[in-house]
Amino acid sequence: MLRAMWFLVAATACTGAAPPPARPAPAAPATPPGPPLDQDLPALVARSLVMQQEVGALLAATGDCRAVTAKLGQLAGAYRDVAAANAKVLHDGRGAELRAAIEPRAEAFDGAARAIMQAPAMAKCAQDPAFARAFDALFAPPA
Repeated sequence: MLRAMWFLVAATACTGAAPPPARPAPAAPATPPGPPLDQDLPALVARSLVMQQEVGALLAATGDCRAVTAKLGQLAGAYRDVAAANAKVLHDGRGAELRAAIEPRAEAFDGAARAIMQAPAMAKCAQDPAFARAFDALFAPPA
């Protein structure tokens, strides 16, 4: 399942440090005040889904690897809170809770993951080292 792939990517990305984004990140959609994202799994899941949908749209719309790489760096900065919260949840041994929180939105995650994996830019740029680093940085927790 594609959502299992997403979970695996999030879990494995938590093991290494990523380079900083190529440019300053645009303002991320604001999360409402409340508990930290790692303590609010519905909010974490919602924000993770929006991130994946944005990545899918970017990869579908842009074919220039250099431009895609720069925009991925911006998204990594904008969604740094998502990567950090996912890492904390997994580090705290709450992966099963995260999977349960994802389950109601499984179809949406599957669609987002499919859009990413089938995007023309993914096929064209996947072998580019800068693109690969920028893509991996989306899921890596902050150093």
